[in-house]
Amino acid sequence: MLKKRLLWMFFLFLFLLLSPTISINAENQQASAMMEQLDLESLNVELKNLFPEYQLNFGELVKNISNGKIKLNVELIFDMIKKGILGETSESGKIFVSILVIGLLSALFSNFSQIFENHQIADIGFYFLYMLLIVILVKTFETGYRITGSVVNQIVLFMKLLIPTFFIVVGAASGSLTAFSFYQLTLFVILAVEMILLSVLLPLSSSYLFLTVVNGLNEEERLHTLLELIQKGINLILKLLLGFIGGIGLLQTMITPVIDGLKVGVVKKTISLIPGLGNIADSVTEVVLGSALLIKNSIGVALMLLLLFLCLLPLIKIACLTCLLKVSAALMGMVADKRMTACTNRIGDAVYLLLKIALTALSLFLITVAIVTAATGIGKR
Repeated sequence: MLKKRLLWMFFLFLFLLLSPTISINAENQQASAMMEQLDLESLNVELKNLFPEYQLNFGELVKNISNGKIKLNVELIFDMIKKGILGETSESGKIFVSILVIGLLSALFSNFSQIFENHQIADIGFYFLYMLLIVILVKTFETGYRITGSVVNQIVLFMKLLIPTFFIVVGAASGSLTAFSFYQLTLFVILAVEMILLSVLLPLSSSYLFLTVVNGLNEEERLHTLLELIQKGINLILKLLLGFIGGIGLLQTMITPVIDGLKVGVVKKTISLIPGLGNIADSVTEVVLGSALLIKNSIGVALMLLLLFLCLLPLIKIACLTCLLKVSAALMGMVADKRMTACTNRIGDAVYLLLKIALTALSLFLITVAIVTAATGIGKR
């Protein structure tokens, strides 16, 4: 009798020991089946246009993340950073030297012209060198403007491509109300980026450039206050966007996931009351919900990683252009005409505004995806 009890206790202990593994394996199998139904592999064709230099398999990436095998290729990241910096250094080196040469020439010409009583020659020389400097600075700004517009458009295209799949899984893991409300928030973010960042702030940065050029022609710098107003206005709009989107997202996390959680809880309690089948049905429900939650979190992490991967190189290029102009202005300030120095410094500010616009576009989507990933599915397990 004692042997039978010990044998039953051994089998019970073995069952309790293996039950978490069985549950995890069941969830992994269910997650794999759900990923096959989502057909994540078909997204690879569209993603090749956004990542032409890399062999990207989105389904494989999500599967590795869901299995806990996420690996950041540090060598590839450093390769991208090195490539971006070296590429911009080779291209920007000529611009940097040209700006310094023009600054030195303006200083030499200004000091030499002081020998003569007639300052018309000095004025003509200044305007000639100033226009030559403006050509170089505008070309630099145009490069940053083109990169910024391209990266913001790519971010929007990337989100439009992947959010339908993401929110299908959010609906399965958390409920239709949560998926619908956060889907509306994401569409609002896309609309805000397209209407405010692309259609308002980017053209406004071009206006800032034009006014900077005009301001440099006058020694009194009469447009100084207007330029500061435009700069502060752009910064304020970017901060308000971040605060508004983050606030709306946090408010939604307090309401819709709780409502869907109550609905799921009621359904689970009702199923568990069915005689004979209640426990089995409840276990199956747990496995399905856990699998959907696992896939949802994996896709959310994959989205954020790919967004960072998509924007890393363009952001490095814009940052290098900003540093180029700022360093050039600092060195020119020691010898060159103050109007040339101020113009170079302000166009550096204009390129820095472009960097802020690109970073804000990236941050808006990262915040949205992070809020959805972290908030949905709370309390389901």
